[in-house]
Amino acid sequence: VALAAASVLVDRRLQEVGIEELQWLYPGGPEEARAFLSTIAGSMITVAGVTFSITMVTLSLATSQFGSRLLRNFMRDTANQVVLGTFIATFVYSVLVLQTISGVEGRIFVPQISVTIGLLLAVLGLAVLIYFIHHISASIQAENVIAAVGRDLDQAIDRLFPDQEEGMGGAQV
Repeated sequence: VALAAASVLVDRRLQEVGIEELQWLYPGGPEEARAFLSTIAGSMITVAGVTFSITMVTLSLATSQFGSRLLRNFMRDTANQVVLGTFIATFVYSVLVLQTISGVEGRIFVPQISVTIGLLLAVLGLAVLIYFIHHISASIQAENVIAAVGRDLDQAIDRLFPDQEEGMGGAQV
């Protein structure tokens, strides 16, 4: 939301100063910008839905094979949260910028910088989708699930017995 507001504000300031077209930015008119941002918004919400569905299938698979206690590990996975957040943030950005475009004669406003940022966010979304597919396929492999359980066990022991030294180092048997 802040990025959308800031980029539209910069676009408005540039238009007030008289810099309306920069060569390296989005060159289209209001209708093209609307179509472009609508496409980005629609595709991002669709990808977010598919990503959420893949996550749910992965959770179902993991809980059926490894037990329901592992559900907590997948829910706390920051990679899944970042991926879904990226898609939703790109959708929200596109919708907010889409509202600012006006194409009425005499009052044409196409936020070139904002539309260009929308394109960059869409490309970032594609990279995040590729990362997500790799991450989710790696996270359901048995050795990774078992390693995560082991880390959780170590953290629980450290939390329950904080004043204990690591291991039995100097203890006599």
